[in-house]
Parts: sequence; structure tokens; C-alpha cells
Amino acid sequence: MVVLSTFAFASQLIAQSDTEFWFAAPENSFGGGSSTNRDNPIYIRVATFAQGATITVSQPARPGFVPMVQAIGAYSTYTFNLTSFLSVMENKPANTILDYGIKISSTTAITAYYEQASTSNPDIFTLKGRNALGTRFIIPSQLDYNNVDAFPTGGLDKLNSFVIVATENNTQVTITPAKSIVGRPAGVPFTITLNAGQTYSGTATSQLAAQHLLGSLITSNKPIAVTVNDDSVVLSGTAADLAGDQTIPSHVAGKDYVLVKGYLELTGSPKDRVYILADSNNTAISINGVFVTTLNALQHYNYAFGAENAIYLTASKPVVVFQLSGYNQQPAGAIIPPIQCTGSNEIVFTRSPVSASQFGLIIFTRTGYQASFTVTPNHFTILASDFLPVPGTAGQWQYARKGNMIGVNNNVAYRVSNSTGLFHLGVLYGNTSSDARFGFFSNFATVNLGPDRKICSGDSTLLDAGAGREAYLWNTGATTHSIWASTPGNYWVQVTENLCNLSDTINVGFHAYVPVNLGPDTSICSGSTITFSTAGSYVSYLWTPGNIITPTLTTGTAGTYKLTTTDNNSCSYSDTVILTVQPKPTPKPVNHN
Repeated sequence: MVVLSTFAFASQLIAQSDTEFWFAAPENSFGGGSSTNRDNPIYIRVATFAQGATITVSQPARPGFVPMVQAIGAYSTYTFNLTSFLSVMENKPANTILDYGIKISSTTAITAYYEQASTSNPDIFTLKGRNALGTRFIIPSQLDYNNVDAFPTGGLDKLNSFVIVATENNTQVTITPAKSIVGRPAGVPFTITLNAGQTYSGTATSQLAAQHLLGSLITSNKPIAVTVNDDSVVLSGTAADLAGDQTIPSHVAGKDYVLVKGYLELTGSPKDRVYILADSNNTAISINGVFVTTLNALQHYNYAFGAENAIYLTASKPVVVFQLSGYNQQPAGAIIPPIQCTGSNEIVFTRSPVSASQFGLIIFTRTGYQASFTVTPNHFTILASDFLPVPGTAGQWQYARKGNMIGVNNNVAYRVSNSTGLFHLGVLYGNTSSDARFGFFSNFATVNLGPDRKICSGDSTLLDAGAGREAYLWNTGATTHSIWASTPGNYWVQVTENLCNLSDTINVGFHAYVPVNLGPDTSICSGSTITFSTAGSYVSYLWTPGNIITPTLTTGTAGTYKLTTTDNNSCSYSDTVILTVQPKPTPKPVNHN
């Protein structure tokens, strides 16, 4: 073990931040009626840290979408209003491949979240950057509360769902739904193919909680991101609200969690619930150090909060944790980050403008760090006296549950930092009748190089262990936080960070090489033509000169011709051929004696 040096804080291990985010927006019902906009407006809200950024929102599978670009300063926030594009961003119909994926790119690290900001059915989906990308996902959800047709539209359209977005072309995705989804039976695997930016929504066929999609399995051959969504969840009557988040892949899941009760209640009784999903067989689950059950892969444990405000969850193997919380009887949902060697020492968050709402923070950190928080601007404080020991941790962890806070203003980029160590922070706000939102903004992963990847021959790929750690060592001998890999093979990195020795390994491979071969240079006689072509099948062709986009080129003109092709992995290949045109020989008269 190593002692955390001051260097780590000079370079800052910041929040759930990145320079690239992928997201698939879920379908939520409009609701019916003239004033029940339960699915809009929709926003992407971003915030910067110590550097300004130029941020681009695009839809890679929809060339007709003009990217939205905005430059903002340091410690600032900006909102991209996507409402006018709702029909090509919310993913419907279900069981259909669509081009609705969203990509957010930034010149520096930012935080980002998607907000479905309706006045009666909102939630926030915190975007997790590289920690959202993977090739194996177990779908979380809740199994206690039904969906309801508040403001009926005449159809069954308020349902539990998941949405997938691909980040690379020719991504093979295999889905095994735990319960039946639109167009597909329960328990029967099926495979779809998505290109970069394409999406697919799996949507439940019933509003009953018992028919929700918890435990569904998604695997892929290339990185994808997955959104989970529960439209119009109801505890009682028609007080329905949205509960969802961007989930995490199996390799980001952890074995140790601090879980803090929110403010979801009905007639004074707490209703917060936690759903713990196992990724492997024989996963032992303990609460506050007491064994409670053993789960096999895709099984779950349902924990209901009572009078206690915090618990300590440990598992013998990694688990994914989803918490249903909220304010009063209005639910909201969030994926909970594991605590072992994760967290941030700086977080930037913004509060959405919600009238008459109560605002709260959930914070947990190691004992000894609770007196080292600062907030900028200092409209509110986080004090050591706000914290209590987490049960079952032998005093090693502390939590703060700050509800109904004063001074947290709308649309302000609040910077929360800790000069001593790492912490996790969630925001939770809403009011008695609507508007609950819940999400965590802190770093979910320890060190994450991402899933194995393939590149085109001759290309290179950036491997990044994350800036701001104490020390790095790659198998190449490099000691920087990132390296470029251009040869196939396994790459590993070892990182020291805050009393932890961390490591990760990634395999870099090459896509199959599909060369272009136009044959040898050749010549023809003047007045003749020749047709050039190459073996193999490609997605696109470009001949120059002439900018011809057909697989073959027929010509009788001398010159140098180049063919550039692109295959279904977006790899490009080219070859040239020189054509010479020979003049016809001069005819000679033949004399006959």
C-alpha cells in the first residue's frame, strides 16, 4: 500500500467526467391531454472544471442532424435544448433499429447528464463516459411498483425499458430478456447488428412490476452503452414519476457499496429500495457484515430501507446496484457507485430549475476526510458535523444525508472538492407532488482502460488510465497516464492511488485486413477502354480522379487512377494503377504486283 501524495490533488481526480459520452434516450409517453407534457422538455446539461471546453452534441448515425457546438468557460455550465428533436432522439418504436444515438464530445474533461425535465414525470440520467461502455450488461430495474397510465393516451405506453447504443460499426449485440419484450419472448436470446450511433429499445409488454426487465442480459462484440428507464412508476394513486439512469457494464461493477436512504416515503413510511444484481454464480451478499443470501448470475436481492439511514453492502463477487429513491411519494432512480478505490476529489454539479422543490445531497467518504470539504461558490457548506459513521464498516466510512438544503441555486456550476481524499456525491431533489430527480456524479471506476478493442491495420489507439493518479507503470515501460498502442497484443497498466494499488488489462487487435488490388500497371490502344476492379466487398468506393463511387471504373484515358475503399469496420484501403494509352500504328499500304 502507498500513502497518497499531495501530487494527486494538484492534478485532480475529478468527477464522473470524460471527453466523450454516448447515450441512448429512452421513450417516455407524452401522457395525453393538452397540458400533460410528461416527456419534455429534454436537455443535455454540461459543466466544466478548471479549463473551458468546446462541446459538440451529434448523432453519428443521422448525417442530416447538424451538430450543436458550444464553447463555455472554466467552472461554467451550459444546457443543450434537444426538445425540438425529441421525435428522433427518444427511442420508439420498440424492437426497431433506429439512428437516434447521441454522442457528446469535448475538448477538455466535463460532466454531463441527460434530463427529461417535464413538470410531472422527470429524472436525470448521469452520463458516465468510458465507464458506461462495455460488452456485458445485466439490466437493473425495480420490481415493487407498477407503471401507471397517468393521463391515459389510449394505449399501453408507460413501461419499463432498456435502450442500447453502439459506438462502432458492425456491432453484434445479443439480448436475452428476463421477461417478454415487444416482439420478443422471455428467455430466448436474439442477436441484432448495429452501426455506430444506432440504437435499439427493449420494452416490457406489461406495466406490472413483476414483469419488469431486471436480470436481462446484453452482450456484444464491441463497446455499447445502455440506458435503463421506468416510465410513470407509482407508489400510490396516480402520483407517478420517472425512474432511470445510464447503467454500467459488468467490468465496472464492484463488491463494496455504501447505500444511503433518500426521502421516498408514503404516509410517513420509508419506501427506498435497493436492487442488488449478481454477475456470477455463488455471489455471497452481506449487509453490515451479516450474511443475507447467495445469488447466482442474473439473480437479485431486494433490500427495503426502514428506520436506518445507511447500510454497508459487501459481495464476494461484483454486483450492480440500483436504488429507487425520491422525494415524498415521487420516485427516481440511480445506479450506485462502488466504493473500493473509486470516487472523486472534485465534483461539479448543477441544479435544474424546479419550482418549490426540496434539494438534498448524499455524500460518503472515508473517515478522516469529512472535515476537508469546500464548496465554490460558497452558497452552502459541507461540514464534518454533517457526517455519521456507516454501520458495519468498523468506523472506516462516513456518510452525510443533507435534505431540504438552503442556498443551492439553479443553473450554478457548484464545485465540491476535498483536499484530503476521495468521496462520492449524489444529488436528490423534488417536491411533494412531482419532479423527483436522483443521480450520482462521482467517479464509478478505479482504473478502466475500457473493453478490448480492434483497430485498423496501420492505425493506433489511445489507452488512458485517467489523469490525476499518483503513479503509473505500463507494460511498455511508460509512466504517463496515457499511451498510444499501434501493435496488437495485451497492454496493462499499474496505478497507485489513495491507498490502493490498481491495475487493468486490455487487448488490442487488428480488424481483418482486406487489401485493394487493382493489378499491375497496364496499357491499351487508343480508342479502346479497360475496366478496373478489385476483389472483395466494401461499404464504399471512391475512384480519383473523377470522384466515381462505383465498384468498377471503365476508362480509355491515360493517367494514374486511385481506388479508396472502406469496409464495414470503417477501415480504409487504397491502391493505384497507371494506365498508358498507346497510339495505333500508322497503316502501311500493301502493293500487289
